[in-house]
Amino acid sequence: MKTMGMSLMIISVLAFVPGGCATSISQQITALNVGCKTNEMQISNEKVELNGEESWTVKCEGKTYYCTYLPESGSNCFEIVE
Repeated sequence: MKTMGMSLMIISVLAFVPGGCATSISQQITALNVGCKTNEMQISNEKVELNGEESWTVKCEGKTYYCTYLPESGSNCFEIVE
């Protein structure tokens, strides 16, 4: 469960990222939600829906997560247990 505070924190972090930075938004959101380092992530299945919702799968530190981001409600990542 994420609050408006988390959304504001994500926006604040994204505002300070230089335009040429190699770190993607999905990496930054994943790092905030699960604590993985951006250079240790393998992101796949990135999708952007017409309503603005973004989703992706990420593997890091031996775990797999499914993450979503919707500007109006923030972000969530859930561990996928295989």
